Amino acid sequence: MTLTFARRLLAPALAALALAGCALTPGRATQLIGAPGAVPKTVETRTGPVRGVVASAGQVFLGIPFAAPPIGTLRFQPPRPVQPWTAVRDATRAGAECVQAPLPGGQAVSEDCLNLNVYAPHDADAAHPRPVMVWLYGGGFVIGNNVQNDPSAMAERQGVVIVAPNYRLGVLGFLAHPALKGEGEGSYALLDQQAALRWVRDNIAGFGGDPGNVTLFGESAGGWSVCYQLTAPGARGLFHKAIIESGACTSPDSAISMQAAEAGGVRMAGELGCTDPSTAAVCLRALPVSVLRKAKPRRRGLLGIESWSPAYGGDVLPESPLAALRAGRFARVPVIDGTNHDEGRLFLGALRLQGKLYSQASFEKIIGDFFDEKTPTVLAEYAAETARDRRVAYANIVTDATFACPAWQLNALLRPSVPVYAYEFDDPQALFALPRTPFVPPLGAYHSSEIAYVFATRWSLADPARFSPAQRVLSDRMQAAWASLARSGSPSLAARADWPRDTGAGPVRLAPDGPATAGDFAVRHHCAFWETLR
Repeated sequence: MTLTFARRLLAPALAALALAGCALTPGRATQLIGAPGAVPKTVETRTGPVRGVVASAGQVFLGIPFAAPPIGTLRFQPPRPVQPWTAVRDATRAGAECVQAPLPGGQAVSEDCLNLNVYAPHDADAAHPRPVMVWLYGGGFVIGNNVQNDPSAMAERQGVVIVAPNYRLGVLGFLAHPALKGEGEGSYALLDQQAALRWVRDNIAGFGGDPGNVTLFGESAGGWSVCYQLTAPGARGLFHKAIIESGACTSPDSAISMQAAEAGGVRMAGELGCTDPSTAAVCLRALPVSVLRKAKPRRRGLLGIESWSPAYGGDVLPESPLAALRAGRFARVPVIDGTNHDEGRLFLGALRLQGKLYSQASFEKIIGDFFDEKTPTVLAEYAAETARDRRVAYANIVTDATFACPAWQLNALLRPSVPVYAYEFDDPQALFALPRTPFVPPLGAYHSSEIAYVFATRWSLADPARFSPAQRVLSDRMQAAWASLARSGSPSLAARADWPRDTGAGPVRLAPDGPATAGDFAVRHHCAFWETLR
């Protein structure tokens, strides 16, 4: 029995998010690049000099290559060292986005996409190293890029250096096939993230960052990535703190076995005409990327069937993340881990637009498609909620099974060995910039709604300029807590209020009316029930 039924339903919402963000790429930091009084600044890296910009509100360096283009014979290979350069490289324009799911009106994409951005305080310099935070974007491993969020204001305000790398997506980041057996098979994206972390280790001092104090953080697929890297041997020592936002890797399909991944890869390759085992690798590397990006995975992944996630049983993830966590084989670093109160409501609107969930039969069909023989058990558990409002019941099942209860389990596995700071983001009026789907309940604290509070800059789904005074205070507290963990390994929510370590009593509730312990978390999210279905 698996618990990824909700992930299959992320795709319509991800598409909507991508479309909304096509013209909104705030990470390009145009307010800094074109600021009055902005001046060029050149920094030497190990592979060559880059020239960015210093303005009164911060520094920014965009599109810095951290690995060789994974093209030609390097497609479906681990990232290789970048070719050094001697002339000063312009770092005022963002690099290409990685190839991803084709969407109408999407940005230009390229396989040559392994670049990163650096955002630093205006006065950051090598003589006074600042904590470093490396941000991994979300998007279900099928869409996303390193300019969809703008961390520049957080960097300036909190005195930290923030790095945002791209990583390969979809088939190019996660394909497994017997012909590709070897280093990185099925998990090239995770190796891209590790290559970016090595770049930080080797180069960030020149930008004013401390390579000995690196926090890895991300949301959704980015949060899952942080969780994977906690258990990945190749990431050990490359980061010193971790923040996981809505991405606990403890549910069974967070990663797929190499056997299952390869079986799907063989089916996919056969449909693309690469049937001969002896030439399949050459064939796959020769296919036009326009063909590859439309290919069906023929396996399970983070979004359910026909989607992508890392493969375990190889060199990147020798065992499943859950097995590694249970055995205590993970990085000993302080962790913030949390979820949002109403994660599933973001996906409810997408289903309703597809004409679903308008009847009890439709509701039961959706649940039945994913739970098979367990469907009666799930329906019985949520019968009272369904009787009140089947739309809310659906959203609650998504929230509980995919986000809340895996996080509850992750915290329990981590806290005997490392400091864990658990949260539940709970703003019932969280901002939402897209048109609302008619006849759906309020979105509440929907999936990804906390991002605007952490960065306090506009992105596709929310504009902090519309924060109420109480929401502004909440945003200030959250951003300061994230940066406090980066500085000291111990977050603080207010000037004199430390964030208590998780003990199993419940996560800290992050809400406009002030922090409190969410003591009803496990009961409210039916975590004991979901544990019986694992």
